[in-house]
Amino acid sequence: MVRTIEGMAKAGSIDDPVWMEELSPVAMRVPVARTNRHRWLWAVAPIAILAVGGWWLFSGPGGTGSGDPGGKVMNQLTPAAAAIPGYGTAALPWVSHLSPDTYNSSIIKMEPRQDSCDGMAGTQGWSPVVVQSRFQWGHDLPALVAYMEPRLAKLGWSITSQSLPSSPPNQNWTKTLTTGTRADLSITQESGTTSSVWQLVALGDPIGKAASC
Repeated sequence: MVRTIEGMAKAGSIDDPVWMEELSPVAMRVPVARTNRHRWLWAVAPIAILAVGGWWLFSGPGGTGSGDPGGKVMNQLTPAAAAIPGYGTAALPWVSHLSPDTYNSSIIKMEPRQDSCDGMAGTQGWSPVVVQSRFQWGHDLPALVAYMEPRLAKLGWSITSQSLPSSPPNQNWTKTLTTGTRADLSITQESGTTSSVWQLVALGDPIGKAASC
C-alpha cells in the first residue's frame, strides 16, 4: 500500500484523481499576444513586398528613378562649357529654359527623361544627358576651333578629323566617360556662313536603358 500523508491524494499512482482531471481551457488557449503578433506580420508582409517592388521599379534597370544617378554623366559634360567664348561673363549665362530669340546667348543643362520612339513598344528608355549652348562668335570655324581645342583637350576631349568641309560649318569632339560610355560634342554655325550665331551640343549616354528609335 502506498502511504498517504494526512489524507492527501496518492500522487504517482495510476488511480490518482489528478490524472483523471481534464485540462483547463486556459492551458489550451493560444496566447493572445502571440496571435496578434501573427496577424500583424500577415498584414505587414504585403506592404513590405510592395515597398521592395517599388524600390526595384524606381531604382533598378529600366526604372523611372533617374537616367543619371548622382549626375555622374552631367558632371563630366558640364565643364566643356568653359571652352565657349564668353564663358563666365554676363554675356553667356546659365539658364533653365532656352530663349526663342536665336541671338540670346545662353547655356542650359538637360537631364535625361523617359522617352520612346513615337510610343512604340520596346523603345522606351532614357533620353541623352545634354549640355547645350547658343553663343556669339564673329569669326570663322578654323578660328573658333583654334580657340576651343586646347581648352577641350585639357578636359579629355579628342577632336575628330574631318576630311571634307561641312555645311553648315561644324566640328566634332569625343570623350570616354568614367561610366565607360562615349560622349560627343559638336559646334555648328547656325543660319549659314554669314551668321555670328553658333551652337554647342554635348551629349552623353544615360545610365540604364536608353530610348531607341
